[in-house]
Amino acid sequence: MRTRTPAALAITAALALAACGSDDDSSDDAASSPATTEAMSDDEMADDEMADDEMADDEMSDDMSDEEMAAAEGDLVVVASSRDDLTTLVAAIEAAGLAETLADDGPFTIFAPNDEAFMDYLGEMGMTAEDALADTTFLSTLLQGHVVEAADDSGMVAGMVDNPFVSLAGTELPVTVDGDMITIGGANIVEADVFATNGVIHVIDTVLEPS
Repeated sequence: MRTRTPAALAITAALALAACGSDDDSSDDAASSPATTEAMSDDEMADDEMADDEMADDEMSDDMSDEEMAAAEGDLVVVASSRDDLTTLVAAIEAAGLAETLADDGPFTIFAPNDEAFMDYLGEMGMTAEDALADTTFLSTLLQGHVVEAADDSGMVAGMVDNPFVSLAGTELPVTVDGDMITIGGANIVEADVFATNGVIHVIDTVLEPS
């Protein structure tokens, strides 16, 4: 429901004053005043209606975001933990002590490497999962490079082609779009828009290395 804006209230007050003044003025003044008021009101009302339309659009966008998050089954950590393809990521988040942060209000966007991506990465690094989980400083920096402080669905991500994301680690994550494929920091988003109550997860096929 739209609310009365200050501009709308000003218009109402102006019309009321014009009506009162017409009782005391001459018939000539009475004839001219409404025309002047009407001309001013038309312009102001057009601006007011435009502002109301823009407000309605903003509220609709907010409502859509709220609906998406309301449909989620928990915070980011809970949602990630419910998936079979993000077990390594969840173990890393817990080992690095980031579970509490990512369960906070946020909002956050996590570009989440799946288990296959972590397996490939650890192989390239010559590390086992146990080695990686034991190095909490390394893990914390690595994981923060996959998190953005905002809740951006796939449409918003695709719109960032000319404006790279900046992760919590301070690294830039450039975006490219090729048809239906969105790439972030060189990793393909293989499943987008996994919503949580405090953000969104996009599953990616490659671990993003810190610069």
